[in-house]
Amino acid sequence: MQLLINDSSKSNILSETSFGGLPVKAMGKKLEWPTCKTCKAEMQYQGKIKTDLGVELIFMCNNNPGMCEEWDAKGGGNKVLIVEEKELEFFEPLNAELALRKTEYGATIIETDEVDYDKARENWKGNRREVLGQLYGEPSWIQGDETPACDCCKKPMRFVAQLEEGPDYRTAMNFGGCGVAYIFDCKEGRSAKFLWQT
Repeated sequence: MQLLINDSSKSNILSETSFGGLPVKAMGKKLEWPTCKTCKAEMQYQGKIKTDLGVELIFMCNNNPGMCEEWDAKGGGNKVLIVEEKELEFFEPLNAELALRKTEYGATIIETDEVDYDKARENWKGNRREVLGQLYGEPSWIQGDETPACDCCKKPMRFVAQLEEGPDYRTAMNFGGCGVAYIFDCKEGRSAKFLWQT
């Protein structure tokens, strides 16, 4: 299993897994900042996961938490954009106060022999809040399996990552206060989805 461990020494890195800070886009190309389907506000950028498809950017509405179905993969309150890992540059929203988190931290990938994520996190020798989640493997569901289907090919999507809220409660991602997020993608449809459970 690959654990994501907090590494605050990694910042301003265009193509690596990180949380907070600014998202990236292909250099010289336009990329529109995602907006919430319900309230129409710019979504808050949560972070990015480096995968074999590129860099997967995670956005979630934080304008009116709990009212915009930001936990649902199909509700329109969150979005994952896939950017090819070529020449990248940072880009900014119109409303930085609403759309950016006041933090930035990277992640180091630690290989462990554990198969079960909850056991791997429990057995981590450091501060448990430093465990940011896992890459690939099997999701550890809180409320039961909600693996989404790809809109293009209709097949179940591939599990990419499971994310904790973050190392510091003051700047944590808001997955209901004690929740866990799940990222999925599809190589065939070149798309990704995001949901969280508490």
